[in-house]
Amino acid sequence: MIGEMAEQPVEGVSGPGCPLPGALGGPPDDMPNSTQATSRQIEELLQSGFALLRFPALLEDNFHRDTSRSRQRLVRSATWGAALLFGGSLIADWLMVPDRFDEAVALRLGLYIPACFLGHLWQVHHATARQREWLIFFAAILATVITFVLCLSSKEPEALPYLSSVALVVLFSNAVVRMRFWMAVLLDVLICIGFAAGVFFASEAPMAIMVPAGLVLLSTATFALMACYTLERDERQNWLLHLRERSLTKSLEQANQQLDTISRSDLLTQVANRRHFDDFYDQVWARAERDGSEVSLLMVDVDYFKAYNDHYGHPAGDERLNQVAQTLKRRLRRPGDLVARFGGEEFIVVLTGTPLSVAIEAAERLRLAVEARRVAHVGSQVSAYVTVSIGAASTRPQWGTSSKQGLITQVDEALYKAKKAGRNRVWPSPDERRA
Repeated sequence: MIGEMAEQPVEGVSGPGCPLPGALGGPPDDMPNSTQATSRQIEELLQSGFALLRFPALLEDNFHRDTSRSRQRLVRSATWGAALLFGGSLIADWLMVPDRFDEAVALRLGLYIPACFLGHLWQVHHATARQREWLIFFAAILATVITFVLCLSSKEPEALPYLSSVALVVLFSNAVVRMRFWMAVLLDVLICIGFAAGVFFASEAPMAIMVPAGLVLLSTATFALMACYTLERDERQNWLLHLRERSLTKSLEQANQQLDTISRSDLLTQVANRRHFDDFYDQVWARAERDGSEVSLLMVDVDYFKAYNDHYGHPAGDERLNQVAQTLKRRLRRPGDLVARFGGEEFIVVLTGTPLSVAIEAAERLRLAVEARRVAHVGSQVSAYVTVSIGAASTRPQWGTSSKQGLITQVDEALYKAKKAGRNRVWPSPDERRA
Protein backbone atom coordinates (compact mmCIF):
# COMPACT_ATOMS: atom_id res chain seq x y z
CA MET A 1 0.00 0.00 0.00
CA ILE A 2 1.04 3.59 -0.54
CA GLY A 3 0.80 4.22 3.16
CA GLU A 4 3.71 1.76 3.66
CA MET A 5 6.02 3.24 1.09
CA ALA A 6 8.01 5.61 3.26
CA GLU A 7 10.61 3.10 4.39
CA GLN A 8 12.39 1.90 1.21
CA PRO A 9 13.89 4.44 -1.17
CA VAL A 10 14.26 3.86 -4.89
CA GLU A 11 16.44 5.49 -7.49
CA GLY A 12 13.76 6.77 -9.81
CA VAL A 13 10.07 7.01 -10.51
CA SER A 14 8.61 5.56 -13.66
CA GLY A 15 5.36 4.92 -15.37
CA PRO A 16 3.94 2.66 -18.08
CA GLY A 17 5.37 3.47 -21.46
CA CYS A 18 7.53 6.31 -20.09
CA PRO A 19 11.29 6.41 -19.59
CA LEU A 20 12.73 6.82 -16.14
CA PRO A 21 13.09 10.48 -15.29
CA GLY A 22 15.99 9.77 -12.93
CA ALA A 23 19.48 11.17 -13.00
CA LEU A 24 20.35 12.37 -16.44
CA GLY A 25 23.10 10.62 -18.37
CA GLY A 26 26.09 12.34 -19.92
CA PRO A 27 26.27 13.54 -23.50
CA PRO A 28 26.45 10.97 -26.31
CA ASP A 29 30.24 11.09 -26.40
CA ASP A 30 30.46 10.00 -22.75
CA MET A 31 30.78 6.38 -23.82
CA PRO A 32 33.18 3.90 -22.15
CA ASN A 33 36.84 4.37 -23.01
CA SER A 34 37.03 0.90 -24.56
CA THR A 35 34.19 1.76 -26.93
CA GLN A 36 35.84 5.03 -27.89
CA ALA A 37 39.13 3.24 -28.46
CA THR A 38 37.45 0.65 -30.66
CA SER A 39 35.72 3.35 -32.69
CA ARG A 40 39.02 5.16 -33.19
CA GLN A 41 40.69 1.91 -34.24
CA ILE A 42 37.97 1.25 -36.80
CA GLU A 43 38.36 4.71 -38.32
CA GLU A 44 42.15 4.44 -38.40
CA LEU A 45 42.03 1.02 -40.03
CA LEU A 46 39.54 2.17 -42.66
CA GLN A 47 41.67 5.21 -43.45
CA SER A 48 45.17 3.72 -43.32
CA GLY A 49 44.29 0.18 -44.41
CA PHE A 50 45.54 -3.13 -43.02
CA ALA A 51 48.11 -4.37 -45.51
CA LEU A 52 49.14 -7.30 -43.28
CA LEU A 53 45.51 -8.44 -42.89
CA ARG A 54 45.66 -8.22 -39.12
CA PHE A 55 43.64 -6.18 -36.64
CA PRO A 56 44.47 -5.26 -33.05
CA ALA A 57 43.87 -8.21 -30.74
CA LEU A 58 40.34 -7.28 -29.60
CA LEU A 59 39.11 -6.51 -33.11
CA GLU A 60 40.81 -9.63 -34.47
CA ASP A 61 38.97 -11.82 -31.97
CA ASN A 62 35.67 -10.10 -32.76
CA PHE A 63 36.27 -10.51 -36.49
CA HIS A 64 36.78 -14.25 -36.18
CA ARG A 65 33.77 -14.57 -33.89
CA ASP A 66 31.44 -12.54 -36.10
CA THR A 67 32.46 -14.34 -39.29
CA SER A 68 32.37 -17.77 -37.66
CA ARG A 69 28.93 -18.74 -38.92
CA SER A 70 29.61 -17.80 -42.52
CA ARG A 71 32.91 -19.71 -42.35
CA GLN A 72 31.04 -22.73 -41.05
CA ARG A 73 28.72 -22.64 -44.03
CA LEU A 74 31.67 -22.25 -46.41
CA VAL A 75 33.53 -25.17 -44.84
CA ARG A 76 30.40 -27.33 -45.11
CA SER A 77 30.12 -26.62 -48.83
CA ALA A 78 33.88 -27.06 -49.28
CA THR A 79 33.74 -30.46 -47.54
CA TRP A 80 31.30 -31.76 -50.12
CA GLY A 81 33.33 -30.13 -52.89
CA ALA A 82 36.53 -31.77 -51.64
CA ALA A 83 34.78 -35.14 -51.47
CA LEU A 84 33.65 -34.86 -55.09
CA LEU A 85 37.00 -33.54 -56.27
CA PHE A 86 39.05 -36.21 -54.54
CA GLY A 87 36.60 -38.95 -55.45
CA GLY A 88 36.79 -37.86 -59.08
CA SER A 89 40.60 -37.81 -58.89
CA LEU A 90 40.51 -41.60 -58.84
CA ILE A 91 39.94 -41.48 -62.60
CA ALA A 92 43.22 -39.57 -63.02
CA ASP A 93 44.92 -41.99 -60.60
CA TRP A 94 43.80 -44.94 -62.68
CA LEU A 95 45.20 -43.31 -65.81
CA MET A 96 48.43 -41.83 -64.42
CA VAL A 97 49.50 -44.18 -61.61
CA PRO A 98 47.64 -47.47 -62.22
CA ASP A 99 50.22 -49.40 -60.17
CA ARG A 100 49.10 -47.40 -57.10
CA PHE A 101 45.39 -47.40 -57.79
CA ASP A 102 44.54 -49.62 -54.81
CA GLU A 103 46.48 -47.31 -52.52
CA ALA A 104 44.71 -44.32 -54.11
CA VAL A 105 41.30 -45.81 -53.33
CA ALA A 106 42.34 -46.52 -49.74
CA LEU A 107 43.88 -43.10 -49.18
CA ARG A 108 41.25 -41.00 -50.91
CA LEU A 109 38.06 -42.90 -50.04
CA GLY A 110 39.17 -44.63 -46.86
CA LEU A 111 41.22 -41.86 -45.26
CA TYR A 112 40.82 -38.39 -46.75
CA ILE A 113 37.07 -38.17 -47.34
CA PRO A 114 36.08 -39.65 -43.92
CA ALA A 115 38.65 -37.38 -42.26
CA CYS A 116 37.10 -34.36 -43.99
CA PHE A 117 33.59 -35.19 -42.81
CA LEU A 118 34.73 -35.98 -39.27
CA GLY A 119 36.68 -32.73 -39.23
CA HIS A 120 33.60 -30.88 -40.44
CA LEU A 121 31.47 -32.34 -37.65
CA TRP A 122 34.09 -31.40 -35.08
CA GLN A 123 34.43 -27.82 -36.31
CA VAL A 124 30.65 -27.35 -36.21
CA HIS A 125 30.22 -28.54 -32.64
CA HIS A 126 33.53 -28.01 -30.87
CA ALA A 127 36.16 -26.03 -32.76
CA THR A 128 36.96 -22.38 -32.15
CA ALA A 129 37.29 -19.99 -35.09
CA ARG A 130 41.08 -20.32 -35.19
CA GLN A 131 40.93 -24.11 -34.79
CA ARG A 132 38.63 -24.19 -37.81
CA GLU A 133 41.23 -22.35 -39.90
CA TRP A 134 43.94 -24.78 -38.87
CA LEU A 135 41.61 -27.65 -39.70
CA ILE A 136 41.31 -26.31 -43.25
CA PHE A 137 45.10 -25.99 -43.43
CA PHE A 138 45.78 -29.57 -42.32
CA ALA A 139 43.09 -30.91 -44.67
CA ALA A 140 44.98 -29.27 -47.54
CA ILE A 141 48.30 -30.66 -46.23
CA LEU A 142 46.79 -34.15 -46.07
CA ALA A 143 45.52 -33.87 -49.66
CA THR A 144 48.99 -32.76 -50.78
CA VAL A 145 50.77 -35.58 -48.93
CA ILE A 146 48.43 -38.17 -50.47
CA THR A 147 49.27 -36.88 -53.96
CA PHE A 148 53.01 -36.88 -53.20
CA VAL A 149 52.86 -40.45 -51.83
CA LEU A 150 51.04 -41.78 -54.88
CA CYS A 151 53.26 -40.02 -57.41
CA LEU A 152 56.65 -40.58 -55.79
CA SER A 153 56.01 -44.24 -54.99
CA SER A 154 54.75 -45.10 -58.48
CA LYS A 155 56.97 -46.57 -61.16
CA GLU A 156 54.80 -45.31 -64.00
CA PRO A 157 56.45 -42.82 -66.40
CA GLU A 158 53.56 -40.37 -65.99
CA ALA A 159 53.85 -40.35 -62.21
CA LEU A 160 56.19 -37.37 -61.81
CA PRO A 161 54.32 -35.12 -64.27
CA TYR A 162 51.17 -36.09 -62.36
CA LEU A 163 52.77 -34.43 -59.33
CA SER A 164 51.74 -31.08 -60.77
CA SER A 165 48.13 -31.95 -59.84
CA VAL A 166 48.87 -30.46 -56.43
CA ALA A 167 48.01 -27.17 -58.14
CA LEU A 168 44.38 -28.24 -57.66
CA VAL A 169 44.96 -28.23 -53.90
CA VAL A 170 46.35 -24.70 -54.18
CA LEU A 171 43.39 -23.46 -56.21
CA PHE A 172 40.80 -25.21 -54.06
CA SER A 173 42.28 -24.03 -50.76
CA ASN A 174 42.94 -20.45 -51.78
CA ALA A 175 39.96 -19.65 -53.99
CA VAL A 176 37.18 -22.06 -52.99
CA VAL A 177 37.72 -22.55 -49.25
CA ARG A 178 39.24 -19.05 -49.07
CA MET A 179 41.84 -20.02 -46.52
CA ARG A 180 43.11 -17.10 -44.44
CA PHE A 181 45.89 -15.42 -46.40
CA TRP A 182 48.89 -16.09 -44.19
CA MET A 183 47.93 -19.73 -43.80
CA ALA A 184 47.54 -19.89 -47.56
CA VAL A 185 51.04 -18.45 -47.97
CA LEU A 186 52.43 -21.11 -45.64
CA LEU A 187 50.54 -23.86 -47.46
CA ASP A 188 51.64 -22.75 -50.93
CA VAL A 189 55.26 -22.37 -49.86
CA LEU A 190 55.25 -25.90 -48.40
CA ILE A 191 53.63 -27.31 -51.54
CA CYS A 192 56.14 -25.61 -53.84
CA ILE A 193 59.07 -26.77 -51.68
CA GLY A 194 57.66 -30.30 -51.64
CA PHE A 195 57.25 -30.26 -55.40
CA ALA A 196 60.82 -29.04 -55.92
CA ALA A 197 62.21 -31.62 -53.48
CA GLY A 198 60.28 -34.42 -55.16
CA VAL A 199 61.62 -33.49 -58.56
CA PHE A 200 65.16 -33.02 -57.23
CA PHE A 201 65.38 -36.38 -55.49
CA ALA A 202 63.47 -38.36 -58.11
CA SER A 203 65.65 -40.42 -60.40
CA GLU A 204 65.40 -39.80 -64.13
CA ALA A 205 62.95 -36.93 -63.71
CA PRO A 206 61.82 -35.59 -67.13
CA MET A 207 63.10 -32.05 -66.58
CA ALA A 208 61.70 -30.84 -69.90
CA ILE A 209 58.26 -31.54 -68.40
CA MET A 210 58.88 -30.88 -64.71
CA VAL A 211 60.40 -27.40 -65.08
CA PRO A 212 57.38 -26.00 -66.97
CA ALA A 213 55.11 -27.89 -64.56
CA GLY A 214 56.92 -26.24 -61.65
CA LEU A 215 56.51 -22.82 -63.25
CA VAL A 216 52.81 -23.51 -63.75
CA LEU A 217 52.51 -24.51 -60.07
CA LEU A 218 54.39 -21.39 -58.95
CA SER A 219 52.23 -19.15 -61.17
CA THR A 220 49.08 -20.85 -59.93
CA ALA A 221 50.15 -20.33 -56.32
CA THR A 222 50.98 -16.66 -56.99
CA PHE A 223 47.69 -15.85 -58.69
CA ALA A 224 45.72 -17.87 -56.14
CA LEU A 225 47.39 -15.96 -53.31
CA MET A 226 46.54 -12.67 -54.98
CA ALA A 227 42.89 -13.75 -55.14
CA CYS A 228 43.04 -15.01 -51.55
CA TYR A 229 44.52 -11.72 -50.35
CA THR A 230 41.86 -9.67 -52.15
CA LEU A 231 39.01 -11.81 -50.86
CA GLU A 232 40.15 -11.58 -47.23
CA ARG A 233 40.93 -7.87 -47.49
CA ASP A 234 37.44 -7.18 -48.85
CA GLU A 235 35.87 -9.39 -46.17
CA ARG A 236 37.73 -7.56 -43.42
CA GLN A 237 36.91 -4.16 -44.87
CA ASN A 238 33.22 -4.99 -45.21
CA TRP A 239 33.22 -6.23 -41.62
CA LEU A 240 34.80 -2.98 -40.43
CA LEU A 241 32.24 -0.94 -42.36
CA HIS A 242 29.43 -3.00 -40.86
CA LEU A 243 30.96 -2.61 -37.41
CA ARG A 244 31.21 1.15 -37.85
CA GLU A 245 27.60 1.31 -38.99
CA ARG A 246 26.49 -0.67 -35.94
CA SER A 247 28.54 1.59 -33.68
CA LEU A 248 27.08 4.73 -35.24
CA THR A 249 23.57 3.30 -35.00
CA LYS A 250 24.07 2.41 -31.35
CA SER A 251 25.50 5.86 -30.60
CA LEU A 252 22.53 7.45 -32.35
CA GLU A 253 20.09 5.33 -30.36
CA GLN A 254 21.82 6.26 -27.12
CA ALA A 255 21.80 9.93 -28.08
CA ASN A 256 18.09 9.74 -28.93
CA GLN A 257 17.36 8.02 -25.62
CA GLN A 258 19.29 10.67 -23.73
CA LEU A 259 17.55 13.45 -25.63
CA ASP A 260 14.19 11.84 -24.90
CA THR A 261 15.14 11.53 -21.22
CA ILE A 262 16.25 15.15 -21.14
CA SER A 263 13.08 16.28 -22.88
CA ARG A 264 11.02 14.45 -20.24
CA SER A 265 13.08 15.46 -17.20
CA ASP A 266 13.40 18.67 -15.28
CA LEU A 267 17.04 19.69 -15.58
CA LEU A 268 17.18 21.24 -12.11
CA THR A 269 15.47 18.62 -9.98
CA GLN A 270 15.97 15.55 -12.19
CA VAL A 271 12.39 14.39 -11.76
CA ALA A 272 9.79 14.29 -14.52
CA ASN A 273 8.89 17.58 -16.16
CA ARG A 274 5.43 18.86 -17.10
CA ARG A 275 5.52 17.18 -20.51
CA HIS A 276 6.28 13.79 -18.98
CA PHE A 277 3.59 14.32 -16.36
CA ASP A 278 0.97 15.11 -19.01
CA ASP A 279 1.80 11.95 -21.02
CA PHE A 280 1.93 9.76 -17.94
CA TYR A 281 -1.26 11.19 -16.50
CA ASP A 282 -3.09 10.55 -19.79
CA GLN A 283 -2.02 6.89 -19.71
CA VAL A 284 -2.95 6.42 -16.07
CA TRP A 285 -6.36 8.02 -16.61
CA ALA A 286 -7.11 5.91 -19.67
CA ARG A 287 -6.18 2.71 -17.83
CA ALA A 288 -8.30 3.69 -14.82
CA GLU A 289 -11.28 4.28 -17.11
CA ARG A 290 -10.89 0.72 -18.38
CA ASP A 291 -10.29 -1.13 -15.11
CA GLY A 292 -12.25 1.10 -12.70
CA SER A 293 -9.29 1.88 -10.45
CA GLU A 294 -8.83 5.12 -8.53
CA VAL A 295 -6.37 7.88 -9.37
CA SER A 296 -4.98 10.19 -6.69
CA LEU A 297 -2.93 13.34 -7.05
CA LEU A 298 -0.77 15.15 -4.53
CA MET A 299 0.22 18.79 -5.09
CA VAL A 300 3.33 19.74 -3.10
CA ASP A 301 4.47 23.32 -2.49
CA VAL A 302 7.63 24.43 -0.66
CA ASP A 303 6.51 26.79 2.11
CA TYR A 304 7.72 30.39 1.88
CA PHE A 305 10.11 29.55 -0.89
CA LYS A 306 10.41 33.18 -2.05
CA ALA A 307 11.56 34.15 1.42
CA TYR A 308 14.11 31.34 1.30
CA ASN A 309 15.47 32.61 -2.03
CA ASP A 310 15.61 36.18 -0.76
CA HIS A 311 17.57 35.20 2.34
CA TYR A 312 19.87 32.42 1.09
CA GLY A 313 20.12 33.26 -2.60
CA HIS A 314 18.87 31.55 -5.74
CA PRO A 315 21.66 28.90 -5.94
CA ALA A 316 20.73 27.73 -2.45
CA GLY A 317 17.07 27.83 -3.48
CA ASP A 318 17.81 25.63 -6.47
CA GLU A 319 19.63 23.21 -4.20
CA ARG A 320 16.65 23.06 -1.83
CA LEU A 321 14.24 22.36 -4.69
CA ASN A 322 16.44 19.51 -5.86
CA GLN A 323 16.67 18.19 -2.30
CA VAL A 324 12.89 18.25 -1.86
CA ALA A 325 12.43 16.52 -5.23
CA GLN A 326 14.86 13.74 -4.30
CA THR A 327 13.15 13.27 -0.95
CA LEU A 328 9.78 12.87 -2.65
CA LYS A 329 11.21 10.51 -5.21
CA ARG A 330 12.96 8.29 -2.68
CA ARG A 331 9.80 7.96 -0.61
CA LEU A 332 7.81 6.52 -3.53
CA ARG A 333 8.80 2.98 -4.39
CA ARG A 334 5.99 1.77 -6.67
CA PRO A 335 6.81 1.79 -10.39
CA GLY A 336 3.27 2.96 -11.17
CA ASP A 337 3.71 6.30 -9.34
CA LEU A 338 5.32 9.49 -10.58
CA VAL A 339 6.87 12.64 -9.14
CA ALA A 340 7.02 15.64 -11.48
CA ARG A 341 7.89 19.30 -11.18
CA PHE A 342 4.70 21.18 -11.90
CA GLY A 343 6.18 24.65 -11.95
CA GLY A 344 8.26 26.93 -9.75
CA GLU A 345 8.43 25.41 -6.27
CA GLU A 346 5.44 23.10 -6.89
CA PHE A 347 5.58 19.34 -7.48
CA ILE A 348 2.80 16.97 -8.41
CA VAL A 349 2.60 13.29 -7.54
CA VAL A 350 0.49 10.70 -9.38
CA LEU A 351 -0.59 7.69 -7.32
CA THR A 352 -2.21 4.94 -9.38
CA GLY A 353 -4.87 2.65 -7.96
CA THR A 354 -4.91 4.62 -4.69
CA PRO A 355 -7.95 5.76 -2.67
CA LEU A 356 -7.95 9.18 -1.03
CA SER A 357 -7.39 7.89 2.50
CA VAL A 358 -4.20 6.13 1.49
CA ALA A 359 -3.07 9.12 -0.58
CA ILE A 360 -3.50 11.40 2.45
CA GLU A 361 -1.43 9.01 4.56
CA ALA A 362 1.27 8.96 1.89
CA ALA A 363 1.22 12.76 1.69
CA GLU A 364 1.72 13.01 5.45
CA ARG A 365 4.73 10.72 5.23
CA LEU A 366 6.18 12.86 2.46
CA ARG A 367 5.62 16.04 4.49
CA LEU A 368 7.32 14.57 7.54
CA ALA A 369 10.23 13.31 5.45
CA VAL A 370 10.93 16.82 4.12
CA GLU A 371 10.72 18.38 7.56
CA ALA A 372 12.90 15.64 9.04
CA ARG A 373 15.84 16.80 6.96
CA ARG A 374 15.95 19.85 9.24
CA VAL A 375 17.20 22.30 6.63
CA ALA A 376 17.28 25.77 8.20
CA HIS A 377 14.76 28.32 6.89
CA VAL A 378 14.83 31.57 8.85
CA GLY A 379 12.24 33.14 6.58
CA SER A 380 9.55 30.55 7.32
CA GLN A 381 6.62 31.61 9.50
CA VAL A 382 5.62 28.04 10.41
CA SER A 383 8.89 26.29 11.23
CA ALA A 384 12.59 26.85 11.63
CA TYR A 385 13.15 24.38 8.83
CA VAL A 386 12.15 23.88 5.19
CA THR A 387 8.64 22.40 5.05
CA VAL A 388 6.02 21.64 2.43
CA SER A 389 2.26 21.96 2.15
CA ILE A 390 0.44 19.17 0.32
CA GLY A 391 -3.00 19.00 -1.22
CA ALA A 392 -4.59 15.63 -2.01
CA ALA A 393 -7.43 14.68 -4.35
CA SER A 394 -8.76 11.40 -5.71
CA THR A 395 -11.38 10.14 -8.14
CA ARG A 396 -12.47 7.07 -10.03
CA PRO A 397 -12.47 8.03 -13.75
CA GLN A 398 -14.89 5.23 -14.62
CA TRP A 399 -17.65 7.02 -12.69
CA GLY A 400 -17.49 9.97 -15.08
CA THR A 401 -17.91 12.46 -12.22
CA SER A 402 -14.58 14.14 -12.83
CA SER A 403 -12.23 14.92 -15.69
CA LYS A 404 -8.45 14.88 -15.84
CA GLN A 405 -8.31 18.64 -15.58
CA GLY A 406 -11.00 18.58 -12.96
CA LEU A 407 -8.89 16.38 -10.69
CA ILE A 408 -5.93 18.75 -11.12
CA THR A 409 -8.20 21.65 -10.18
CA GLN A 410 -9.37 19.76 -7.08
CA VAL A 411 -5.83 19.02 -5.90
CA ASP A 412 -4.82 22.62 -6.56
CA GLU A 413 -7.73 23.79 -4.41
CA ALA A 414 -6.69 21.34 -1.70
CA LEU A 415 -3.17 22.77 -1.74
CA TYR A 416 -4.63 26.27 -1.43
CA LYS A 417 -6.63 25.10 1.62
CA ALA A 418 -3.50 23.59 3.19
CA LYS A 419 -1.58 26.83 2.74
CA LYS A 420 -4.49 28.96 3.99
CA ALA A 421 -4.86 26.73 7.05
CA GLY A 422 -1.31 27.49 8.14
CA ARG A 423 1.03 25.56 5.78
CA ASN A 424 3.22 22.59 6.66
CA ARG A 425 0.18 20.34 6.51
CA VAL A 426 -1.81 18.02 4.25
CA TRP A 427 -5.31 18.90 3.09
CA PRO A 428 -7.80 16.77 1.12
CA SER A 429 -10.02 18.36 -1.52
CA PRO A 430 -13.30 19.79 -0.10
CA ASP A 431 -15.54 17.51 -2.20
CA GLU A 432 -13.72 14.32 -1.18
CA ARG A 433 -13.67 15.39 2.48
CA ARG A 434 -17.45 15.79 2.51
CA ALA A 435 -17.78 12.41 0.84
